[in-house]
Amino acid sequence: MSNDVLEQLKNGLLELDMDTAIEAASSVIKGDDSAAVKDAVDAVTRALQIVGKRFQEGEWFLAELVYAGEIAKDVMNLLSPLMEAGATESAGTVVVGTVAGDLHDLGKNIFINYAKSAGFNMIDLGIDVPTQKFIDAVNEHSPLALGMSCLLTATDMEIGKVIEELKKQGLRGRVKVIIGGAALTKEFATNVGADAFAPDAVTGTDIIKEWSAS
Repeated sequence: MSNDVLEQLKNGLLELDMDTAIEAASSVIKGDDSAAVKDAVDAVTRALQIVGKRFQEGEWFLAELVYAGEIAKDVMNLLSPLMEAGATESAGTVVVGTVAGDLHDLGKNIFINYAKSAGFNMIDLGIDVPTQKFIDAVNEHSPLALGMSCLLTATDMEIGKVIEELKKQGLRGRVKVIIGGAALTKEFATNVGADAFAPDAVTGTDIIKEWSAS
């Protein structure tokens, strides 16, 4: 596969040009080459790192971050079947959900898109997730990490309930807990016993990548 296609894919993301990115991804899958697919996924990952830097430095705003994530999701949907055919190793499984009483999912969905693009197997429990559903998912999937999203201060106590239940059932030592959302802070994460706070999807993905590598 030519470097031109990889540059086209990367630039499609960085210029928020969905058509260009999809065209490049389509060229990759026509070649039916798992090695080329991995190079394409690496190009997406590099582009998203730049997107994250732009967002963190205030050059880009939430709208750009969301749309870049949508482009990455659509590209990965094209590439994933060939990745699976090539037995590409997953970076790990992450279970994610918005806590009970909270119906917001924008931040969660952006995080899922970015983490998928980084090679993680993401289990999305959806919104308004009760404590037991989180516990059941940890038992079923044995994930590297459990991610909980919370946008409302009225529901932030639900995070503590899940962590306490993990402890009661002897699961806390088996899974890292990462939390994020407008209602939360790093201090809150420390107080409630979470392993990390992610102020945005890019930081969250970087954190679970570090956990996966260690």
